[in-house]
Amino acid sequence: MREHKIVVLGGMGSGKSTLVRAIAAGAVVDTDVPNSDRQGANKASTTVAMDYADIDLPNGDRLRLYGTPGQQRFDFIWPILLQGARGVVLLLDATRTAAVHELQAYLAVLHRHAADVPAVIGVSRLDLAPTFDLESCAATAGWGQRLLPVVPVDARDRAQGLLLMDVLMSEMETRDLVVGDG
Repeated sequence: MREHKIVVLGGMGSGKSTLVRAIAAGAVVDTDVPNSDRQGANKASTTVAMDYADIDLPNGDRLRLYGTPGQQRFDFIWPILLQGARGVVLLLDATRTAAVHELQAYLAVLHRHAADVPAVIGVSRLDLAPTFDLESCAATAGWGQRLLPVVPVDARDRAQGLLLMDVLMSEMETRDLVVGDG
């Protein structure tokens, strides 16, 4: 059995907690509190430390999902959670006008704290942003020779969340093969 620490990183209201809950389809440890930052996102509660869930995969492997808080004031937690990660999901909220700019900022965090960790970009809330430019997002999705997959996802939908995890697992397997072959 292998364990895979997966960190879900993204802005406030992008659907990180929702995605972790949907994929886990069961018990999730969360640190949600009433939201006092209505400018960041108009929602009732927000994560202040992390969300956590264990998911047993059919092949015997285990996913350990860690959802980060999205508020900038908790950004000191991101590098801590990224330590030892085998994969990262960067979740973007398509309804935010600065989504591509936010992607650049999160890519910088990833580059600084987990540069070699396989990652995938999930774009949520596309149902509320039909004119969102996925092509622009894909063009921004990486640095140097490394381009990250961009996957539209409804964070509420378990099947879509699992598909996002499948894409990430493929990225992780590819990295393992490349590193293994030196």
